Amino acid sequence: MVEIADFVPHAPVPREIVDEYRGRVPDELIEVWETYGYGTFGEGFLRIIDPNLYEAEVGDCIGKTQGDGIAIPVMTTGLGDLITWEPSVGVIGILYREMRTVGLGSMDAFLTLTYLDGAEHLSDTLNWDIFPEAVAAHGELPYDQSFIFVPLLSMGGEAKVENLHKRDTIASIQVAVDLQGIIGH
Repeated sequence: MVEIADFVPHAPVPREIVDEYRGRVPDELIEVWETYGYGTFGEGFLRIIDPNLYEAEVGDCIGKTQGDGIAIPVMTTGLGDLITWEPSVGVIGILYREMRTVGLGSMDAFLTLTYLDGAEHLSDTLNWDIFPEAVAAHGELPYDQSFIFVPLLSMGGEAKVENLHKRDTIASIQVAVDLQGIIGH
C-alpha cells in the first residue's frame, strides 16, 4: 500500500478513468487513485491529475519523441511542471520553467522517496526550493493552479518569489510551450 500522509483530496477518480488506464499506468498509481483520488501532497507541491484532461489539453506539449512515444500525464507541480508516466523509462518530470526534463525513477520509488524524504527529495529531483517561499508570500494554491514566473525565466525573468504569480496550470504549460517550444525527450 502506497502511503501519502499529507494527501489533501480534491475529487475522487471516476471508475471509467481507473478502468481506461489500468494496465497503461503502474499499479501504484491505480492504488493512489482508488485510495486517495485526485488531490495534492508533498506539502502541496505535487498534484495527482486527470490524465484524460491533460492529454486533451496539453498532449501536444509533452514532447515525447524517443523510445515508445508514450507519455501519460499523471501529476503536476506547484511550479507548473508536468510529470508523466513513460513505460519505457518510468516517471519523468518536464520542468517547463527550466526547459529540461528529469528522470524520477519508478512510480513506487518516486512516491516512497517523496513520503520518506519529503522536501529533500523534492529539492533534489524537482528543484522545488522556491515553492515553500512562494506559499509563505502568496498563500496556498488552488488545486488547478501553479506558481509561474512572470516573465518566464527563458524570457528574461528572474527566479525570485516576487516574480511568481498564481496561474492556471494547463494554460501556463500551453503558454510556456508556445513561447519556448517543446522540450523533446
